Amino acid sequence: MKLYNNAIQTDRAFIHFDKIQHYSWAKVLDDDYDVKIYSNAGYIIQNMTEEEYQGFMNNYTQFKGVSS
Repeated sequence: MKLYNNAIQTDRAFIHFDKIQHYSWAKVLDDDYDVKIYSNAGYIIQNMTEEEYQGFMNNYTQFKGVSS
C-alpha cells in the first residue's frame, strides 16, 4: 500500500480520493485493520496496520475538508 495526499494505491487498485464514496473498517487484531474502500466500481478490501489506517484517515479527511 502507498498513501498519497489525495490518493491511495492498495494491493489491488489506485484510487483518487474524489472517487471514494465511503470506507468502512474492522479492527481484526491489536494493530491490524481490514478497510473496505467503496467507489462506483464496487469495493476493495485492504489490510492496514494501525499506522497506515490512521495515515489514510488523516489524509482522506484533510482532502475532504473534514475537521473537528
